[in-house]
Amino acid sequence: MAEPIIKGFIFDFDGTIIVSEDVHMRAWEDLSRQTSLKLPHGFLEMSVGMADHQLVRILFEAWHHELSEMEILNKKKNFYMARVPSECHPVPGVVDVIHRLKDKSFPLAIATSSSREEVAPILKNLNLSGHFSDVITVDDVRSPKPDPEIYRLAASKLGLPPKVCMAFEDSRAGVASARAAGCILVTVQTLYDEKTLGPALRSIRDFTDPDLRIFLDKIAP
Repeated sequence: MAEPIIKGFIFDFDGTIIVSEDVHMRAWEDLSRQTSLKLPHGFLEMSVGMADHQLVRILFEAWHHELSEMEILNKKKNFYMARVPSECHPVPGVVDVIHRLKDKSFPLAIATSSSREEVAPILKNLNLSGHFSDVITVDDVRSPKPDPEIYRLAASKLGLPPKVCMAFEDSRAGVASARAAGCILVTVQTLYDEKTLGPALRSIRDFTDPDLRIFLDKIAP
């Protein structure tokens, strides 16, 4: 079977560029402790790959409007950003892969359910701010993951059809989004195994995967 044509790359952020999904979970737990309001059953598991404003609506209803949606969102964001400097770290090998792809002149984008406010300082700390042509966040779309809008928009910003864009994703919502958009999919097993994430061109534990490195070294834009 012939390898697909790849002209650009789109990276998810949480769980794909940085290991942060568990940090988001701890921030929700911080919020629960501070407010003495219990998180709904299964909330943390459901939260992976979902946009905060979707999750805020769930808590707003579950907590019977004791806090406004904006209060919930801001408190959680503050807890998360306080944890980031000491608890978030890059997915192994991802920074090197991004540098290699950039050096080969591939256009790169990010498509994330996080906000620009959360993403920008982390990219700066990793010295990756200038490596991406576009950073598409939840602030830029009407329908977040698992809707395909964000991947279609990211591909459009790169000037490419989704079918020639390779997407790296770690969550079920993100995988569904990239797949529905028509991207070439590589799943990253930072939280879920290959079976849970479903069919993909490749499934990797992280970006040190030797087969992925060999594959990426072979292709040209």
